[in-house]
Amino acid sequence: MKPVTLSPDQIAHYHEHGYLLLGKVLTDAQVAAMQAEELRFRTAPIWPDSNAKTGQTMFRSQIQAYSAAVRDVGLNGAHVPAMRQLIGPNLIFWFTQFVTKFPDAASGKSEFPWHQDNGYSKGIEPATNITVWVALDVVNEHNGCVYVHPGSHKRGLLPHETKGESWHLHVPVEGDGVPAMLQPGEAVAFTGLTLHRSLLNHSDRPRRGFFMEYANANAVEQATTATPRPLVERSCVYFIDGQADLGRRTTPPPLG
Repeated sequence: MKPVTLSPDQIAHYHEHGYLLLGKVLTDAQVAAMQAEELRFRTAPIWPDSNAKTGQTMFRSQIQAYSAAVRDVGLNGAHVPAMRQLIGPNLIFWFTQFVTKFPDAASGKSEFPWHQDNGYSKGIEPATNITVWVALDVVNEHNGCVYVHPGSHKRGLLPHETKGESWHLHVPVEGDGVPAMLQPGEAVAFTGLTLHRSLLNHSDRPRRGFFMEYANANAVEQATTATPRPLVERSCVYFIDGQADLGRRTTPPPLG
């Protein structure tokens, strides 16, 4: 598949609005492979299925550790050249997640409120990290597409509060945002500070999405350990380009 390279106008749009529609980044064969993997992870016995009920959303995280197909897309997908353009020469692929929004059945449980991805880490510096959200189905306003809030990344990291389950973070936001309506294999990219949400799935089938996160190899996260640590010290992090500054390491390497 032809690599996605961005024009100066597209790069300017991303920096101004905090998001960019990338178009199709997966081949039909890759979409089929990701759909098969989503089902495999959804039904895998190593995860409890308590959140697989109608009207809820299922999350399967860091799946690159279990799937060569996922790793191949994350490391070699058509979108990777665009990540190089937006983040720079020292580039890591560090997080993945399948997000399956089940039919809502009028329960109201599948809505995911406004949040910033960097809200989960209480900040990532430099905040040049990017989420690439890929549709595995036709996604639209009927079945719970992602909405982005243009320009919200310029507000910096906002205070987040838990809402219900601990992963539902929310902040007060005015306006509806812009729906990212996508065909299977198409993607929207947005910054770690861009406010985004998804509404209810009113269809009769799951809405399947898959996202990957990229960052500067020297980026540091604030909240998952007692002290800030480089993202490269997380598990399942892969280098795409460049190198990390070894002087930023916060823990000694293992012996042996």
